[in-house]
Amino acid sequence: MSACLKCGLPAAMRMEYTMQDLCGGCFTAQFERRVAKTNRDFSLLRRGDIVAVGVSGGKDSAAMLYCLDKMAKRIGGITLKPILIDEGIEGYRNVAALKAQELCSQLGYTLQTFSYKELFSASMDEVMARRDELAQEGKEGFTPRISCTYCGVFRKQALNKAALGVGANKLAVGHNADDTAQTFMMNLMRSEPARNGPMGSAGGEEEPQEGFARRVKPLVYNLEIECALFCKLKNLPFHLGGCPYAGESFRGYVKDFLNGAEKNYPGTKFNLLHSFLEIQKGLNGGKSQKSAIAASREIPMAQCTRCGEKHSGRSTGGLCKACEFLTELQFA
Repeated sequence: MSACLKCGLPAAMRMEYTMQDLCGGCFTAQFERRVAKTNRDFSLLRRGDIVAVGVSGGKDSAAMLYCLDKMAKRIGGITLKPILIDEGIEGYRNVAALKAQELCSQLGYTLQTFSYKELFSASMDEVMARRDELAQEGKEGFTPRISCTYCGVFRKQALNKAALGVGANKLAVGHNADDTAQTFMMNLMRSEPARNGPMGSAGGEEEPQEGFARRVKPLVYNLEIECALFCKLKNLPFHLGGCPYAGESFRGYVKDFLNGAEKNYPGTKFNLLHSFLEIQKGLNGGKSQKSAIAASREIPMAQCTRCGEKHSGRSTGGLCKACEFLTELQFA
């Protein structure tokens, strides 16, 4: 059995991209140091913050809440409020929610749940059933969209509503290095490089638009597989099941592609992450690793004529994207 590079104890895992063998203790300490570095690099948490922490019952959000809990106690003056968005996917979110509740109880937090059904009058299962029904009917003017297109819009708005609803000024989401590499690659493969600007910096937004909680991404320097290992070593409850609608997504294809590349060429995902950081640095005149938020701010914000939510004004009929989808699906 190999020995830990740091302390000499028996190694529990090998980090292929750095050629390092680490024991459980040294690995979890390194994981937490990377979260702390993300906080320093992108100024995520500060005294006086009220942070809504998006938990899903999965490994990423479990690792994030654990690390933010330790960080908030160390910094002091920070309040964490775990929130869960229930999309209404039977056999998936309801199962994961039990793990999220267990995690919050273990760490001494009260979990607050917000559902698509309450916020949009339709669960994700109902959205997909209606999409398929309208598509089968061949309804004139109706363009069926993949599940992630609907859910991505609803989930982003739901998270912001939930964060503001609990009085938070920041919203922590469990996006890891894999997620950033995937999104960066997807934008390039779609020939939409400009979308890498409004993505914000790797650590999240620097300054949110009015009416939005600032999104922060504490796990951006950690890989997805490392989040799972961290949870196992820390005995954190999490659900491993995948979304039943994920098979429709382009992201799933890109994820499989990058996993294969990482296996054959360790370090691929971090190389993409660092490429993204360099592009963001270039967009900001080479001064820092800040995002192209200034570019996104040039887009005037509008107020949805149906729900009153702020949006980019890119949708039709004065509606935000969520209300546009709901109207197309005849829920509105």
